[in-house]
Amino acid sequence: MRARSVRWPGLALTALLACGAAGCASLSSSNSAVVPDGDAMSSTSSVPPSVPVITMPATTTPTAKAKAKATAAKATTATTPASEETQGAVHSSGITLPGAGSPLSDYRGTLLVDESGAQLASWNQTSSYCPTTPTVIGDGTVGTDSSGDVTLKTTGKAGSCVALISPGMYSSEVIEADLYFPELPGKPGTIANWTSFWLTDSKAWPADGELDGVEVEPVDATNAVTWHSGTSAAQFTASTSTFSDVRLPVNGANLTPGWHTVDLVYAKGFFAVYYDGAEFTSYTSSNVTGDPLNLYITMVSTPATSAVEAQIGSPPINSDSSPATFTVRDLKVWKLP
Repeated sequence: MRARSVRWPGLALTALLACGAAGCASLSSSNSAVVPDGDAMSSTSSVPPSVPVITMPATTTPTAKAKAKATAAKATTATTPASEETQGAVHSSGITLPGAGSPLSDYRGTLLVDESGAQLASWNQTSSYCPTTPTVIGDGTVGTDSSGDVTLKTTGKAGSCVALISPGMYSSEVIEADLYFPELPGKPGTIANWTSFWLTDSKAWPADGELDGVEVEPVDATNAVTWHSGTSAAQFTASTSTFSDVRLPVNGANLTPGWHTVDLVYAKGFFAVYYDGAEFTSYTSSNVTGDPLNLYITMVSTPATSAVEAQIGSPPINSDSSPATFTVRDLKVWKLP
């Protein structure tokens, strides 16, 4: 979300946070990205002090014809993206990864990171991801609760935004977090706000790639997994969302409000996303860069303005007008074996 620009389907989270040329949630920035280069998780890297401006990018809202085309594609497309391989992918070091559908244990090598509480709360926070603009208010707060879990809280104001950005970058690893997704008041089963857990390099977006492991999109309140890459002029998107040229398979149950364990398996040529230990989707393609990416944990109460509605194609339906809390219990990272 932080380094991308808003696009539907598979909104570019990168623009939402700080992506002038980035492609995350749906906001874009005119400033340079704020995340450092590096490989894997580097404790010595730091986020540059420049603060991106968050604005809604000028992308095209899907037309009725495009939506009809996407719906038809959904009805006729097999569970595997067209013209993509489904076997194990080759990691940049030459190691062959397990194929789609493999249990998480197949991917976990050496444990590199095990953090919770104050350790995660010390990450770069809201001001670098969502400074105040006409559509976003960087008034969210990061803290810890009585259990020592990290809390990301929005105020309920339109555009209220909160974020955590990892100080290092990840590549060829498994990233796991225990996350609590807030429920939208009055709508049981609906996750509140534009709530996301994703990877990107906002200063080299979309070239380095963006993996949205969780993105509860404001247009329909449905969580989607999306990959963005390519160039600013010719962006590539593959998504579980209905509105995508390349449809990713949906192999398991989607997220609901409450506690869930989310795992992102990411390497050159391959990614897989697991919810509560079960694979939700996976993708084998040369479009998956394997470049080092920062981890973003973000939540925005999407404003119901005409500009936003024009961007996403309809009024946001899952924005909470009361304070909402996105909670992180812990984070673990394993190197791929």
